[in-house]
Amino acid sequence: MTADIQIAFLIATVVAGFSGWAAIAAWWLRERSKTVKGIKRLRRTNDRLQKTVVFTLDKWRDQVERHQLFLAIEQEYADRLAQQAGVSAGHVKTSVRAAVEQAWKSDGPIRTDLNAASEYRHKVAAIEEVERYVETGEGSVAEIEIEDEIRRAA
Repeated sequence: MTADIQIAFLIATVVAGFSGWAAIAAWWLRERSKTVKGIKRLRRTNDRLQKTVVFTLDKWRDQVERHQLFLAIEQEYADRLAQQAGVSAGHVKTSVRAAVEQAWKSDGPIRTDLNAASEYRHKVAAIEEVERYVETGEGSVAEIEIEDEIRRAA
């Protein structure tokens, strides 16, 4: 009888041991799956951030290039006007900038031609698209291939 009880306790101990290890394995798998899901979520977020940064850098580069072009145009006009008026180019720039700033303050933004207005609306739409992408993760910006964009921005 004592041998039968010992066998029953041995079997109960083995079953309890296996169930304990099973509980530990279940806990480990659950934690591992949470970690894997978290890593995947971080990767998606990181991809979105990379795409947004690349898009922003690309637009920034375009803006800097346009700014350089406008500065070159400004310098050329200042040189030509200075040559005709017999004054320095710096004086022409200063006086024209002061007049434009005064007109801006009194009349509001300077009117431009229709092509420039259309381009302005396009830029505003692009900015709104990026804002929508950042807030929701959806939109045409979401389909950007990161590798091509990184190469282009570099």
